Amino acid sequence: MPAVAPEPFDSPAHIFEVIWDGLRAIVFVEGGEVRVQDRFGRDVTHRFPELATIAGRVKGTALALDGVIVALDRNGRPDLGRLAPRLAVDDPALAREMADETPATFEAFDLLYREGQPVTGWTLRRRKEMLRSLVRPSAAIVVPDWVTRDGVAFFEAAREHELEGIVAKELDSRYLAGRRSRSWLAVKVHQRDEFVIAGYTFGGRWDPRKPSRPAREPLHSLVLGAYDSKEQLHYVGEATGGFTREAAADLAAQVEPLAARECPLVEEPPLERLVFWCRPEVCATVRFGGWTAEQTLSFPVFEAARPDVPAVSCVLPSAAS
Repeated sequence: MPAVAPEPFDSPAHIFEVIWDGLRAIVFVEGGEVRVQDRFGRDVTHRFPELATIAGRVKGTALALDGVIVALDRNGRPDLGRLAPRLAVDDPALAREMADETPATFEAFDLLYREGQPVTGWTLRRRKEMLRSLVRPSAAIVVPDWVTRDGVAFFEAAREHELEGIVAKELDSRYLAGRRSRSWLAVKVHQRDEFVIAGYTFGGRWDPRKPSRPAREPLHSLVLGAYDSKEQLHYVGEATGGFTREAAADLAAQVEPLAARECPLVEEPPLERLVFWCRPEVCATVRFGGWTAEQTLSFPVFEAARPDVPAVSCVLPSAAS
């Protein structure tokens, strides 16, 4: 996992890649079959039936590829909002239908196994060379390009194209599974992460003289939380904006059945609107400007519901490994 760099830089010892806004995944290809595993180790193959064609686009019979599953918009940019409805679909027929409507692409950026043998001890330079030689690009799988040396210009290009940011990777680095390393450095245009939904508010302000008639449309905000090292849920902010009508309806369907009488946060925040608390079981991806000294988010904006993300994985920066 990449550490975070405060600003872009140029370096002859690094390559620079786009940060793809999607679902981090490992794709296994063995005996003509494809299996897709998310970053939590869960099998999500059934959710992306179109990725089965990857087996015919790679050389070798026992490969493991690291990358990101994305849904591209009309301009070829990754759009998490387009991918989000597919992240919790378990019905095979519906998954096939959604694959036709919103096809996914696997952006393969690293090679972990080849012919059943680990290559994580190879240098990044060697893994990249091998990866390109093994993959024939298609609608289902692409090996994304990278640039050398010119990280500052590449970052400005990412900003101009409204991408999440870039990653700088040392050419001589080894692959360190599950560990944060400064061999990979993320430089983000916008910060983005997943947080637990602890409550929500609707449009309009609650009139205490008419408590039985709170305004319920449109969805106004999400009350967000993250866990500390003791697994206590803390308030981190209130995300407003970013809700399409479809996204609001989808969120309501997920959180309203989780209604709770009491605030699930360690301390109830002083919010001006009527808050509908819920059990902390659903997460959302949120874009934000940074963290304040009080460990709350500055300018958080909703991007997508994430039913695929376990709530316990949403932690405060101080609790992150």
